[in-house]
Amino acid sequence: NTYFQEVFDVLSSKYKLGRIRILLKQPRSTLSWHRDPEPRLHIPIITNEKSVYGGTGSDGVTHETHFPADGGVWFINPGVPHWVYNHGDTERVHLIISCDTQEILHAN
Repeated sequence: NTYFQEVFDVLSSKYKLGRIRILLKQPRSTLSWHRDPEPRLHIPIITNEKSVYGGTGSDGVTHETHFPADGGVWFINPGVPHWVYNHGDTERVHLIISCDTQEILHAN
């Protein structure tokens, strides 16, 4: 009866999920430019205004986005170069779920 179990039950009943993990980014730290092999869902659990996800969009322009911990789910394509900056004074914690498909974007 946890939030994590609820998220897993809803998503796994409709989609094939890969790794599910909780990632912690310490205050005033950076994860440098990299790529990852599969699409991912990011669900921010704890964050701060100075924590941003950055990457190069399909338009070739570099963008930075803050993912607020407001119950939202963010779908990202980490196959493009991206990074994470946590320049805040508090930790950034995200539930990250790897997906093997983008069909999740078209769900109701």
